[in-house]
Amino acid sequence: MTSTNSNTGDDFWRQHIAQWQASGLSQAGYCRQHELTAHQFSYWKCKLLTMNEPVVPKPASGFARVQMVAQIPATSAQELTLLFQDGVQVTGITQDNMALLKQLIEVLR
Repeated sequence: MTSTNSNTGDDFWRQHIAQWQASGLSQAGYCRQHELTAHQFSYWKCKLLTMNEPVVPKPASGFARVQMVAQIPATSAQELTLLFQDGVQVTGITQDNMALLKQLIEVLR
């Protein structure tokens, strides 16, 4: 495919950029093979990729690094309630707030 006078539209360059990505050629090599002006090709490549125009991406290959995060066990739905003889009631006691509860009991005694 050689360049023609219609090499100014988005579709023309989008097609060439997609073909270049699939070709495995360098940008300069592709431009020489298809008789395209290299600086125009670079301009349109940047413009289309910046505008997030749909350009067929190169297929991904290789491995991706995955980091596993330890799961935090779900908090028990059961909560305890403390009822003191003087009528003070503390509710919502869970394993997560035991340290706070201990401090609260010391203050209330």
